[in-house]
Amino acid sequence: MLQTLTTLLTLGGMAAAAPHIMARDSKTYNLFVGGPGQVMIGEFDGSNFKVTGKYEEAGAAPSWMTYKHSTGALYVNNENGVDLNVFDPKPAVPTVTGSVNGSSGVVFFQFNKDQTRMIGAGYGAGTVDAWDTSATGAPKLLKTVSITGPLGPGQTGHHPHQAILDPSGRFMVIPDLGGDQLLVLDIEKDAFAIKNTVALSPGFGPRHGSFISGGGKLYFVVACELSNIVVLYEADYTDEQGIAFKWISEQSTYGTGKPKNATSAAAGAVLVAGNQMDVYISNRVSGDDTDSIAHFVFSAAGNTTTLTFKESISTAGQNPRSMAFSATKDQEVLFVANQAGKNGLAAFSRDGATGKLSADPIGTLAYEQLIAKGMETTPGAGPQFVSVYLK
Repeated sequence: MLQTLTTLLTLGGMAAAAPHIMARDSKTYNLFVGGPGQVMIGEFDGSNFKVTGKYEEAGAAPSWMTYKHSTGALYVNNENGVDLNVFDPKPAVPTVTGSVNGSSGVVFFQFNKDQTRMIGAGYGAGTVDAWDTSATGAPKLLKTVSITGPLGPGQTGHHPHQAILDPSGRFMVIPDLGGDQLLVLDIEKDAFAIKNTVALSPGFGPRHGSFISGGGKLYFVVACELSNIVVLYEADYTDEQGIAFKWISEQSTYGTGKPKNATSAAAGAVLVAGNQMDVYISNRVSGDDTDSIAHFVFSAAGNTTTLTFKESISTAGQNPRSMAFSATKDQEVLFVANQAGKNGLAAFSRDGATGKLSADPIGTLAYEQLIAKGMETTPGAGPQFVSVYLK
């Protein structure tokens, strides 16, 4: 279980605005931020970041969080262990209200539609945990599903990296980086059974994905970490497979460009805007001075379905592991957590009509201000996670 060590109040940094993209108002965005050794609560006022609370434990890796608004509970992983911790994030010092053990190396949580069940992707253990989150306090482990099947080239185990809820609410899609496959998990009536496996090309290493709706059909896009390829599928519901996937296209997550170091480069997070058109993919460990966000536009107009690269912008840091939209209708801000480089947090304005991101961040918080005590000399000790929540 995580242990409370300290409370800090840290003022954030500033960056030049980008008014040519869109005007900003006085909204305050509430943030959860996680990284090696710490869980942080923060704010962004349109120009400045501020960390309002911090909870630390040496050795922990809270790299994913999910918030249940009805109870105010924040579920936090520990990628370096087996513990799942429940926080009350409202006090100045975020407080642990419950802790239980599940699979090792969990890197992602996803609720079902009514937030009474939660799926955890156990990257380290090669398993998927199903939790009962209907009550307050610590969740109850209902089932652990072991992933089987052939492994990808050079892999020593299966590595589920995410759980994506489908629009019907019945299924979760699990990208398995180690097995070069997508798994369709049936969660109806607590079945938690794998209904379908979809093979990708050997060595692709699927990491994160998202459903897209367009033209009366359902689609799925997945970014592959080991190959820097983004794959687009058409998704259809079937009785036998739950969800069947039909390949449409694949292309580089760098679009028309290339990373400086293709060997180390690793695609990261995927975001699809509410307009079901704009797709953003973070590109990490490129070897360039800063890493990037690639903007693609999805279209299912007429008889042609396309995913078209538009541009890339710098994240103003390195290793952008996590991204999040502002929790507003227009999604006018996109936040990035950089695990290394000059800026640990960066915010970019987003044009709702075109999906275009500001070339420069509208606000940043320096990497050095986001490092846990004792980790000042540890490489890549910056934020691994950022999300936006409504109080």
